[in-house]
Amino acid sequence: MEHTTRKFLIATHGRLATGIKSSLDIIIGQTDHVFLIEAYVEENKGIEGDLEKILKDLQPHDELIVFTDLLGGSITNQVLRYTQGHLVHVVSGFNLALLIEVLMADAETPAAEVIEAAIVNAREQIVYVTKLMATSNEEEAS
Repeated sequence: MEHTTRKFLIATHGRLATGIKSSLDIIIGQTDHVFLIEAYVEENKGIEGDLEKILKDLQPHDELIVFTDLLGGSITNQVLRYTQGHLVHVVSGFNLALLIEVLMADAETPAAEVIEAAIVNAREQIVYVTKLMATSNEEEAS
């Protein structure tokens, strides 16, 4: 049985993917098997060609986790259309915490399990800090 290789694609509108990859490199170091697609940067250039190239290079035992920026956005819709029939997991509306957790997860843990846990944890990272601090300061004052 061939070993599954987990690969990652960050596909976004504009240059968000490059910024996210830069942050990942700083926080967790260089990572293998991370592809980027930045749509509409050049004269309304979509993602079809880049996505087809990535999918063509996948081996039958490869697993691809795709992170897109907006649920219902053109990037997510195109990814869903082109990835049917491949071993692909699509996650939309990601944040940096989610990517760090998924990329650093044990490759032996099933991708669906990793993704579901990471989404729960990433949601906890979205906090209105000003309100949190005000509440904390009020509690300390009383």
